[in-house]
Amino acid sequence: MKYFLTLIVIITLVETANAQIMYRTRYRTAIMVESFAISPLGSINVEYLPIRWKTSFLALRTGFGFLPGGKSVGTAATNGGGISVPTSVTYNYLINNLRRGINKRVALRCQSAPSKIASEFFIEMGAGFTPIAYRGSETRSYSFGIIGLRQQVVFDVPPRPRVVFIRVNFTPSYSFGKFELRGGLGLGVSL
Repeated sequence: MKYFLTLIVIITLVETANAQIMYRTRYRTAIMVESFAISPLGSINVEYLPIRWKTSFLALRTGFGFLPGGKSVGTAATNGGGISVPTSVTYNYLINNLRRGINKRVALRCQSAPSKIASEFFIEMGAGFTPIAYRGSETRSYSFGIIGLRQQVVFDVPPRPRVVFIRVNFTPSYSFGKFELRGGLGLGVSL
């Protein structure tokens, strides 16, 4: 994971943050609800976009989740609920061609103003780490790879445009010397 983070830092330094953004998403911060993925059951996360390039952006995410659980001790059961802190870094790359849609709209319909609702699709790649603390037990930690598809819908309504997004991820994990295949969903809105 440290090699992946080093690669992300190098890419960040090489690219310029001043490039004209081709996609319409302009938010910096969002809140999202995620289930499964890098949250073992579910979590509420805050997402921050520190860098946005012409056709891509870097997303940092962290949050908190609760895990119900229990363990039996003799004939009695005790609450062994846990708390997870999912954290991830992802690189999102635009895969639909918005420029072609703009050219088509101008050429065929003679409309130069952008539509009030636009849909953008991104491929998402990254890594995540989730420590889980159970009451009365040792802390567990999971490392994740993240590969997914993200759809963002921009509602360009004054005074401030809003972005609603849904993410579908494949997240293989590694913990305690074994690999697991996982997947998950996320739903979020820009702040």
